[in-house]
This record gives sequence, structure tokens and C-alpha cells, in this order.
Amino acid sequence: MTAKRPLRQEHLFFIITGLVEGMLTALTLATAKMLHSSESISTGLAIRIALAAGLPTVVVLFAAEYARQRQTLQRMAHQLNMTRRNHLAEGKLGRQAWRESGFAALASGLCSFVGALMPLLLASALPGPGWPAVAVSLACLGGLGAGIGYATASCKNCWAWVLVIAGGALAWLGDVLQVV
Repeated sequence: MTAKRPLRQEHLFFIITGLVEGMLTALTLATAKMLHSSESISTGLAIRIALAAGLPTVVVLFAAEYARQRQTLQRMAHQLNMTRRNHLAEGKLGRQAWRESGFAALASGLCSFVGALMPLLLASALPGPGWPAVAVSLACLGGLGAGIGYATASCKNCWAWVLVIAGGALAWLGDVLQVV
């Protein structure tokens, strides 16, 4: 019998980052279309916006996480007084950092895709104006904020309101910019 690997703190970071980023991107890009268009968002548009949210997240998170892990390996080599600073980063630990960074980036990108897609699919399924999808996105951000507050043993309401206000601000900005 094998033991299950618990959800590591780093994984939770990438999941939350992806979900929040996806919802905020969807609000920014599609709010004007959801609120002011006589036609609802199509499923194809929802998928395209979700891809626009998810794919850049993979690249950004991979670059940031891999750079962080390589810097940690270089710092460890320096603390161990190794003559070559890249010795750890070029070996097995460097390959492990590359794999872990790739996994984290893919997880975050997938969560960003899902976070953007869900409210947009709701908007495409409901006839008429898309304000319910905006409201659901803001409620989901509030729920994520409460979850962050719970996970960090801090103020759940504070986190919830911060994400709801940030989502509202980006929805307003999306309404002003009218990107889609």
C-alpha cells in the first residue's frame, strides 16, 4: 500500500494563483460583452478567452518558478562552499527543479483556464444580459478569498472582500476598456 502524497503548500499556491488570475482575466476581458451586448457570449468565445488566460500563465509561472528554484540551488552551492555555483543546478537537482516547475506551471495554467472558463460558460448558457456571470465570478472570488483566509489562519472576511473588490475593479475596467 502506498501512502498518498499530501497537497503541498507550493501546489496550493499555484492552484489559487491560477484560479484567481483566470477569473480576473475573464472579468477584465469579457465584462463589457456580458453587460452591454444583446447577444450572449458564445461557447467559442468563452474557450478563446480561457485559453488567453491559461496559456500565458503557464509561461509566466514556469519562468518564475524555475528561476526561483535555480536561485535556491545556487544559494545552496554557495553555502556548501562548492567551487562551481552551477554544480547543483546542472545535475539531478536541476532536472528535478525543471520538472517541478513544469508541473506547477501546468497546474496553474489549467486552473487559470478553468477559472476563466466557468463564469463565461455560465454567461453563455444564460439568456439575456450576462450580469449573473459577473456576480457569480465575484462570488467565486469571495469564496476563494475566504479559503485563503482559512488556509492561512487569517481574516477570512478580509481576504474575501479584497478579492471581491479587486474583481469588481477589474470588471469595471473591463467595462470601460471594452476589450471584447
